[in-house]
Amino acid sequence: MSDLEELERERGNEEYMDAKVGIAANGFLDCGARTASNEMCTFLVMNISSLQLIPVNIIAYRSQYGSANPAAVIAPAIVATFFSTVVAVIYCKVMGKESRM
Repeated sequence: MSDLEELERERGNEEYMDAKVGIAANGFLDCGARTASNEMCTFLVMNISSLQLIPVNIIAYRSQYGSANPAAVIAPAIVATFFSTVVAVIYCKVMGKESRM
């Protein structure tokens, strides 16, 4: 995110040019009111959709509870996370085009 913020500064985005960081009166960190760029939103959504190749925790739970084939969830997990990531990217692209109109 910090690299994407630096990219916004290089592009000359006014919201990121004078980023003043300080402590507000309520004691919380005040970073100023800024809007996330389309690239930042895409990065965040892709992290949340979490393309997971080997679901280690699920395999461990299945093994712990006596599953006959604990690794049987690998293929369905890859397919499910692949589709969630594709949908996330499509969503970001569609929303990015709407914001430019």
